[in-house]
Amino acid sequence: MSKLIESAIEEFAIKLFERLGYNYVYAPDIAPDGDKPERRHYDEVILKDRL
Repeated sequence: MSKLIESAIEEFAIKLFERLGYNYVYAPDIAPDGDKPERRHYDEVILKDRL
């Protein structure tokens, strides 16, 4: 019997949203200390420029 793990659910959801036309962005890349930050602090949950 195979186990359902969090990473499998996450990958499924990402692929599903990509098929719906959304773009996937790796979270550490847009983190405050990432390559292309889109927030000033980690507690900023809503990315206004994307919304």
